Amino acid sequence: MPDEAKTRKRWAVDRQQLMILLAAAVMLGSFTFFVLVPKHGQLSQLDNAVRQERRLLSQRVSASHEGVFVAARIPMLRKGCAAMQRRLPTEPRVAEFLEMLQDCLAETPGVVHEVARSATPWTGAMPAVPLCLRLSGPFEAVYRGLAGVERLQRLNHFRRVHFRRAETAGHVVAEAELLIYYLPTDPTHDASGPAETAAWNLEPASSGAPEGEA
Repeated sequence: MPDEAKTRKRWAVDRQQLMILLAAAVMLGSFTFFVLVPKHGQLSQLDNAVRQERRLLSQRVSASHEGVFVAARIPMLRKGCAAMQRRLPTEPRVAEFLEMLQDCLAETPGVVHEVARSATPWTGAMPAVPLCLRLSGPFEAVYRGLAGVERLQRLNHFRRVHFRRAETAGHVVAEAELLIYYLPTDPTHDASGPAETAAWNLEPASSGAPEGEA
């Protein structure tokens, strides 16, 4: 009898411990399922959001650096664009070129010049306005005048330059065919206009004087 009582008492104690362990396991499982799992999902979403924000921030920083670089180059690009417009405008701007020509030749005293629209139309691939230029004066001054025209801030080209001796000793007459270029935005644009015959008012050179071309 005493052994049977001890056995029943031991079984009761073991069953009580088992119930405690089972209750603890149920509580732990419930805590894990209802608390830890949702929290882990929220932490994973938060971690993904943080990574996405870091990527966006890195992209914005890179774009900001590129923007600063571009902004620093804008003045230089504008300056280059303005220089390009002066040298190769989108319209003929003949009057503007004639003013530049006048100012250039004014720096060579003793040279008389005349300019007129060429009677020969220009049919080249590059749009240009043909002009006839005539300079009269001392040879060195005339030469400096022609060189100054070539250095104008407007793209131009001498197709032909013809020199001949004038009646005044040491003087020459230079007749040149000059092209001033432009670059229209419309490829079908034609601003050549009707050609005008060059009319020179300078005194003609003496007959029998030697001639030459350059």
